[in-house]
Amino acid sequence: MITKIYNVISRGLLYCGVAVALAACSDTWDDHYDSMGSGSIHEGSLWQAIKSNPDLSNFASVVEACDFAKSLDGSQVFTVFAPTNSNFSKGEADALINDYKAQKNANVLEDDNTVLKEFVQNHVALYNHSVSSESHDSILLMNGKYAVLTSTDIDGVQMLSKNQLYGNGVLYTLSNKVKFLSNVFEYVAKDPELDSLRSFLYNSKFYYREFLPERSVAGSIVDGRTQYLDSVFMQRNDLFGYLGQLNLEDSTYMMIAPTNDVWKNLVEEYEQYFNYPASLTNRDSMVYTSTRLAIVNGTTFSRTFNPDKVLSDSAFSVSSIKGASMRKARWGAPFEYYQYYKPRLKPFGVLSQDADDIVKCSNGEVYKSSEWNIDKLMTFNKFLIYEAEGRSLKEMSRTKDSRGDSVNTVTPFTRQVSADSRYYNKVWDNRFVEFQPNFGTLNHSVTFTLSNVLSNIGYDIYLVTAPALASDSNAVAEVRVPTIMRCTLNVPGKGDVPIVGEDGKSKDFKTTPDAVDYLLLAEDYKFDVCTYDVNDENMQVTLKVETRVSNSQLRNNTYTRTMRLDCVLLVPHGTLQIVDELPEGTPYAGRPGIMMFPHGTFTDRPIKWWYMQR
Repeated sequence: MITKIYNVISRGLLYCGVAVALAACSDTWDDHYDSMGSGSIHEGSLWQAIKSNPDLSNFASVVEACDFAKSLDGSQVFTVFAPTNSNFSKGEADALINDYKAQKNANVLEDDNTVLKEFVQNHVALYNHSVSSESHDSILLMNGKYAVLTSTDIDGVQMLSKNQLYGNGVLYTLSNKVKFLSNVFEYVAKDPELDSLRSFLYNSKFYYREFLPERSVAGSIVDGRTQYLDSVFMQRNDLFGYLGQLNLEDSTYMMIAPTNDVWKNLVEEYEQYFNYPASLTNRDSMVYTSTRLAIVNGTTFSRTFNPDKVLSDSAFSVSSIKGASMRKARWGAPFEYYQYYKPRLKPFGVLSQDADDIVKCSNGEVYKSSEWNIDKLMTFNKFLIYEAEGRSLKEMSRTKDSRGDSVNTVTPFTRQVSADSRYYNKVWDNRFVEFQPNFGTLNHSVTFTLSNVLSNIGYDIYLVTAPALASDSNAVAEVRVPTIMRCTLNVPGKGDVPIVGEDGKSKDFKTTPDAVDYLLLAEDYKFDVCTYDVNDENMQVTLKVETRVSNSQLRNNTYTRTMRLDCVLLVPHGTLQIVDELPEGTPYAGRPGIMMFPHGTFTDRPIKWWYMQR
């Protein structure tokens, strides 16, 4: 996930600079004039009209200081909504000018200069927008904001004059400034209580300006390089691939935003879970990004999928997956990660903030959180399921045959559990692998890669085995005998770590005839290093499972060297319970089963759990 972040493209909102907008957009005054039906056009341009009007002197000074006057003096058609001096003083104008210059001197991009975006472009729209007595339209301002334009006002600000026609557009004078309302992304940048979140979302590693040559106007070639007459740039933010397009004005989001103290505490806690191997390339960058993505993933919600009726039961974050089959494909089971039950129920609901901590934005709401109700079991601290028939199988033991060639000591056969079997839905994904020995006198082993483990966080490690009857209801007693196995972890930087018993010696694990076994290999086991999103095979945790059956046990047919392995489970400590009877209300009520709590086991708060029969 983290390595992919550096390759994400086509994410982010297109913010055209003024020069870009002029080149990319077109309109004609004839179209404008025809739309008016009647009326005369004043001489001169919009800028000349603004500059010559003493009641607009303060507005004109800001427009000129921001280098926008030349745009309003050109041939492009604009509509300008200019506040008069009565409610826009010279002191306010001077403050804006100084702010603009300070940001420019600090090398703030034009796209991000708040004076240009929040004031100048908030009073200008491309094309002509004249009004009549019936007008009630939503128009798009230069900064991407939508405003409601009626015959008498724009966003509630009264017009003092309207439909003044000039050579390149329409001029309105207003009784006050048009209020700028930040979107969710913009608001995070302004609230000092959210500085820590802002520094991550606006980090230049993720938030950057990209030149688009295919959309730019090419000129001559000088010294083998194309010179562009007009350059088009796109402001991208790779984090929007995880959070949603938080700066789009035609979308509606809710975002849970941790305050600085909460962020600090979460970073301090979560960094220990992402302790990558020291030899990993870009280790520090991976630690930084993984830790903070673990905080923000699952904090944003599209209102499209979360109307009030839905939120009465569950909140589906942008990171959630709705379809059970898709959840199973992604997480090995239809767990509901990044989906929160009873989100508005106080005090534990993820959206249960007080009204004073809910900030209205132009495209949604920000829920400022000084208490963090998103538990890691709901998001990144997941059940890790390694199916024996999947990609987790790394290698099988080998020996030399009679010709001296290296060959596998076992052959794997994937077995299916049929729907009419009494073991149906007792085996994960209703499949397992039967590893049959190729040599009768040898014990053998298979090794699985356990990818995406977190560091310094407790796992209960289970090896799940299946009986012969699960795939063959006619299996005879001779093939239904159990096996004996030993297991060894291999941890980067640590080497082999045998699974031992209370006596400190390697522990033997015996399967139960005709049963699906959940063999608890280790309880509350903590890995020293994290392999989350690590692609290097040499830095992965592995588990070797080997038979420990003697030749005499084999001859007496008390044990077999055939292993029937279903999967390896790494589950957050304490979140899997084996019970004699599943609770009432489940399809398998009263039967032995497995209860799993992948969404949090919290006292006095509603939880959701998942189960399967055993």
